[in-house]
Amino acid sequence: MEEILSSGNLLFGLGIFIANIIQGLTGFAGSLLAMPPSIHLQGLDTAKVAVNTYGLISSLIIFSKNYKQIDWKEAKKLLALMGIGLVSGIYLSGVVESAILLKVYAAFIILIAFKEMFYKGALDFGDKALIGVVILAGIFQGLFVSGGPLLIIYVAKKLKEKNQIRGTLCFVWIFLNGYMMVNQFLTGQFTAHNTIVTLIGLPGVFLGVAIGGYLAKILSKEKFLKVVYVLLSISGFSLFL
Repeated sequence: MEEILSSGNLLFGLGIFIANIIQGLTGFAGSLLAMPPSIHLQGLDTAKVAVNTYGLISSLIIFSKNYKQIDWKEAKKLLALMGIGLVSGIYLSGVVESAILLKVYAAFIILIAFKEMFYKGALDFGDKALIGVVILAGIFQGLFVSGGPLLIIYVAKKLKEKNQIRGTLCFVWIFLNGYMMVNQFLTGQFTAHNTIVTLIGLPGVFLGVAIGGYLAKILSKEKFLKVVYVLLSISGFSLFL
């Protein structure tokens, strides 16, 4: 019991709560924000199991409220392309040293954060380049459960309505996170320790998504995301250290 209520686990639960407020508000940024502190507090392998589980749960909640707005044509295309990247990312996570992966992830977080803070223009990719972006998003999803920021580049160009974006993204996450969870079960990653840590963060997932969904109705997402990307840049630099 003392281990469960340790300061590290309590901070982990708080971080998951905050990240899922953002997930409920934006529909995509929660896992990216949750991973750096989770890695610091629990280690990369445990963080991936926990955050992937939370991503699946939060996506199911958000999907249940936005499923009527799904663009099925784009959803099927995203599943196919992300699936290719996801399988590749899961393979790479097993053959590349975790220290190297963490440096790559830190650089990825900082680039995403700096782009959003200092470059407000749209990234105008052609259709062929967008396919590559989606596959790369799948790779980062398989490596770090964090493909959302890359996927949003594609979605922002192809989908315009907020609830349509939220519904379509969550439909995709349900399948991708579900596949990762099955893979994690089959490869023995749901150890007793990882399961306990995952359970610690579950209350924060449900409460955070509920609060985020409410805030989405009354707050400007754009202003809120400014704070998110400042936090992400700090998280990225901390991973280098």
